Amino acid sequence: MKTVQPGKWFFYVAMTGLVLRLAVAFSCDPLLRTDALEYHQYAQSLVKDHAYKIIYDSRQPSLKGREFYSFRPPGYPFFIAIFYEIFGVRTTPVLAAQAVLDFLSGIFLYLIARKFMNKRFSLLAFAGMQALIIWVPMYMSELFFNFLFLASLWIILNRRQKSRLWMAGAGVLWGWMILTKPEKIIFAPFVMGYLVFADRYKKGIINALLLFCFMSAVVSPWLWRGQQVHGKFVWITSRGGRTFYEGSELPVDYSKVYASAARQGLDEIEMDQLFFKLAFDYLKKHPGHHFRAGLTRLRNLWDLRTFQVLQAFFLYPLPNKGGWFRDGIAFIGYMLFLASRLVICLGVLGALISLKRFNELFLIYLAPVLLTVFHFFLFFGNARYLAPAYPGLCIFFALWIRWLLIKLGREKDEKNHLALGDPAVARPEPAGAPGLGPG
Repeated sequence: MKTVQPGKWFFYVAMTGLVLRLAVAFSCDPLLRTDALEYHQYAQSLVKDHAYKIIYDSRQPSLKGREFYSFRPPGYPFFIAIFYEIFGVRTTPVLAAQAVLDFLSGIFLYLIARKFMNKRFSLLAFAGMQALIIWVPMYMSELFFNFLFLASLWIILNRRQKSRLWMAGAGVLWGWMILTKPEKIIFAPFVMGYLVFADRYKKGIINALLLFCFMSAVVSPWLWRGQQVHGKFVWITSRGGRTFYEGSELPVDYSKVYASAARQGLDEIEMDQLFFKLAFDYLKKHPGHHFRAGLTRLRNLWDLRTFQVLQAFFLYPLPNKGGWFRDGIAFIGYMLFLASRLVICLGVLGALISLKRFNELFLIYLAPVLLTVFHFFLFFGNARYLAPAYPGLCIFFALWIRWLLIKLGREKDEKNHLALGDPAVARPEPAGAPGLGPG
C-alpha cells in the first residue's frame, strides 16, 4: 500500500483548515458584547467620525454614556476599520479576513517548525494550529496578534534578518503588535537580545536597532496622541490599572470602584490611576496577598476549564442562527477545540523534555515562559491569554510525539531539524520519506 507523502498530508490539512475557517466566517455574526462591542465601536468611530472614541455602553452601568478615548488599544480596531471603510460597517468581511489570517498564521508556524524538525513532525505542529478555529468568529485581538507575532518570528528565524528591509518590516509588525496588546512589550527586549547574540555582534546590534527603531516609529505617534488628548503620558490604553486591580484579587468588586470614580467625576485616566492606587495601598498593607493572588493568576492561566468562555463565544453565534449547516460547523469546531486542549497539555510535556535544546528553541519558549512569569507577578490570569503561547505549544507537541516515537523505537534518535547557523548544512529529507506513520 502506497504511503501518503508529507506534502499531500500538508495539502489535506491546509485545505480542511482553510475551508472550515471560511465556513465559520460566512455562517455567523460575531457576538458584540463587552470587549468585542468596544472594538466594534472604536472601528465604527474611525470610519464615520474619523475619531478614536466610544460612548460607553457595556457592563458598567455607572459608566454608560461616558466618552472614552483610550479605553482599548488601537491596533485591532484599526484592523477592523480597514474593512469597514472598504465594505461598509459589516462584520462578514472582517471575519473572512480573520479566517485567512488565522490560516496564514498556521503556514508561518509550519515554516518556523521546519527550523527544528522534519516535514512529518512540522506537519503535526501545523495540524495542531489548524485545530483551533474558535478565534475566527470573534471580535477579539488574539487572532490578529498571533498573525503579527508569527510573521515576525518567521522573518527572524528564517534568516530574513540578512536583509535590512525585512528587519524593518519585522519592526513595523512589532509596532503594530504592541499597539494591539501593549503588555506584550515584555517580549521585545528578549527578541532584540536574540538578534544581537544570533549574529555576534555588530550585525546583530544593527538588526536589533532596526527592529527597535521601526517598532518605535509605529508606537510613538500613538504615545504623542495620548499626550495631546489626555494631557499626560499614557501607555497606549487606559485599562492597565483596572486589569492590575482585578488580577490582584482584591476583596472589593471593581464595579464599586467605577461607581465611586463616576461620582467623583474622574476621567478615564484618573479612573485608571485610582485602580492602581487602591491596589498598591491594599498590597502594601497585605504583602502576602500579592503572592497568593499570583498563585491564583497562575492557576487560572493554565486551567483549561477557563477556556469555556471561548466555547461560549464560539458556539452562541452559530446554533442560535438555526440550520443543520451552522450546527454542524459548531459541533466540528467544538471537537477541534477539545483537541486543542490536548495539544496544550502535551505541548507542556514537550517543553519540559526539550529543555536541553533551550538555547536553540529560545524564541519558541519565549511566549509560554514570559506569559507564565508575567501573569504570576502582574497581569490578570485567564486561559485565553495563553493565545500567544499556543503556536509554540504546537511545536512542543510535535517534539513530544517525536520523543515518544523514539522511545517506542519507531523513530531514529537523530537531529533532523535545521541548523540555526546555516540552512545549507541541514540534514536533507530522505528520499521517499513516509507520511505521518512510523519513520
